[in-house]
Amino acid sequence: SFVFSSRRSKHKLMNSYLGIAVGAVVVALTVFITKKILSKPVTASPRSLDMEKETKSETKEVFLTRKRQTAPLAEKIELSHDTRLFRFRLPTADTVLGLPIGKHFKIHCPNAVGSEEGKWNGREDPEAGKEEIHRSYTPTSSDDDLGHFDLVVKVYKSGVVERFPDGGKASQYLDTLKVGDEINLTGPFGLVEYKGKGLLENKRKPIQVKNIGMVAGGTGITPMLQVIHAIMKDPEDRTQVSLLYANQTERDILVRDMLEKLQRENPDRFKLWYTLDRPDSDWKYSTGFINRDMIAEHMPKAGDDTVILMCGPP
Repeated sequence: SFVFSSRRSKHKLMNSYLGIAVGAVVVALTVFITKKILSKPVTASPRSLDMEKETKSETKEVFLTRKRQTAPLAEKIELSHDTRLFRFRLPTADTVLGLPIGKHFKIHCPNAVGSEEGKWNGREDPEAGKEEIHRSYTPTSSDDDLGHFDLVVKVYKSGVVERFPDGGKASQYLDTLKVGDEINLTGPFGLVEYKGKGLLENKRKPIQVKNIGMVAGGTGITPMLQVIHAIMKDPEDRTQVSLLYANQTERDILVRDMLEKLQRENPDRFKLWYTLDRPDSDWKYSTGFINRDMIAEHMPKAGDDTVILMCGPP
């Protein structure tokens, strides 16, 4: 869900940033957008409309139709001790996933039972008794990739972190999949879409911006990466992006190689900064929870042409 904030609520917004705990575990992702509401309506540029028409005129088969569908696992790659890349095959080699930039889909999976009856990770489980649950995911691939889509998933295993003895329901389910196994998914969903060249839509209302700040924690990086990729691959898109990315340890940083490659290739458009809960002694970025100083130094200033996107721990 996305939320708007005016300049008058700047301090309230600052306090909401401070609630992002670097060490928190992300199971379900939520994205927030904040900005000063524009006093004048923004219309799409002719080129943006042309691009939309061109997209609609494409003859490739689109997979996501809001109906429930299945996709088989084609490949599973271990990226780290607890992170996997899952590649799922689409019906044909020319099929496009059909996920607008900034949106997500839902994966449906069997419910799991916690170590304590009626609880999950020591808390009352609102999903207890349900046969099926769903979680929202954003792929690291895009509609430029035909015939498949990729998910990078951090697997929260049971018995590893004392505070979360049961781990994550969906991530552990995905980790059990073997090549050929199918997942059930529906989509696309989401209220905000990035249309290109600084144009976003919130509930289909156009918003033109020059600066996008991003605050992400853990697996909250995946929807951010989708937007960053879209901006950086278009040399005519001059939108400035600033990312503040929080994790527990250095080895927990997802898609770090991708992010730093994008930063090296686009130093004038993409700023990247990390903070860790438990860094090594030679760590050169920030340490600890996201705070006022980090926000002031690494996020764009509030204004009519600026939005902030948040995704990750509550």
